[in-house]
Amino acid sequence: MNCLKIQRVPTLVLMIALLIAMTSAWAFYTSDGAAKAREREARLEKAMTGGRGEPAPTLEVSTVVASTSASVEIVELAGVLEPIRSTWVAAEIAGRILEIPAEEHSSIGRGDLLVELDASLPQAELIRAQANHLLAKSELSRQEQLGSRSVASEAELDQAKAEERRSFAALLEARTRLDHTRISAPFDGLVNSLDLDPGAYVQPGTPIAEILDLSRIEITVLVGDRQVSDLRQDMDAAIRIDALGSEHLTGRITHVAGAPRDGGQRYPVVVLLDNSARRLRPGMLAHVLLEVGSTSAIRVPTHAVQHEFELDYVFVLDENDAAHRVRVTTRPVPFRPDRIEIREGLAEGDRVAVTAIEQLRNGMRVIAR
Repeated sequence: MNCLKIQRVPTLVLMIALLIAMTSAWAFYTSDGAAKAREREARLEKAMTGGRGEPAPTLEVSTVVASTSASVEIVELAGVLEPIRSTWVAAEIAGRILEIPAEEHSSIGRGDLLVELDASLPQAELIRAQANHLLAKSELSRQEQLGSRSVASEAELDQAKAEERRSFAALLEARTRLDHTRISAPFDGLVNSLDLDPGAYVQPGTPIAEILDLSRIEITVLVGDRQVSDLRQDMDAAIRIDALGSEHLTGRITHVAGAPRDGGQRYPVVVLLDNSARRLRPGMLAHVLLEVGSTSAIRVPTHAVQHEFELDYVFVLDENDAAHRVRVTTRPVPFRPDRIEIREGLAEGDRVAVTAIEQLRNGMRVIAR
């Protein structure tokens, strides 16, 4: 038992000594001497970093100098995509729907069958018309033979001719009615609406299906009276579709109105856009960029601009090569996806970083190239 107590005493003494040493170290660290030591270390670090209190720059950044140059004046107008052609196909005759081969929202070719009506009655009418026409032709032939022998009168011959023509017209009408039992697409396109069921009875004029031609898309925008004089048919137009993000497409002006709409001061301008890839749909919102004059503007490479939460930023270097994040207002440059126009936020002579953008931080010093 005494041996155990003897072993515990040195351990207790050691713990007390360790506690005293830690307390003394903390007192020294918080004393004026420690503060002076830390101050000396700070001065040494400042001297090693050029007196700016931060590590020497290692990131190399290429820059461009913002300068004003002549630029085409662009007007941006909003419009809605519309098909180049659209039509409602209607029933020409009355009848009961027998079959609906087409499907709503599916592609269809010119002449493809949309709806087939019951053809029983039109077929019977055609057979009757064929028989009547055959009889009328026979009667006309007989009257002509009698007339050649001066047996038939001229009036009887004229009546036979008229009857043959009437029967032929009835035959054509019967054939047309039979043809109208097959309702077909008038052009290649998309079946946009087809809300009918087999067995339904339709009357002449009943809408059957809406067909859209989506091979090309039209956009109608309204241009002010001060800008419309700069626009011409076949001029190119840059187009941005909201559904496609920042991608820019190229369209062509097909129509510039000669008079304003509804007596106002805005003129309809139609822009045609190829849609062979079928990515565009009617109703999508579009922004059309039209060249309507020239002005002076600052342009920088597109990749120099950062996009964050629908805001745009660039990094501008000061005289000490420190990068500063600056918010800017931009506008696309039509037909130049590699350049972007800075409308606000930059001044002529500013040095704008164009490389290592993702690595830059506000206030970071860099090696400017």
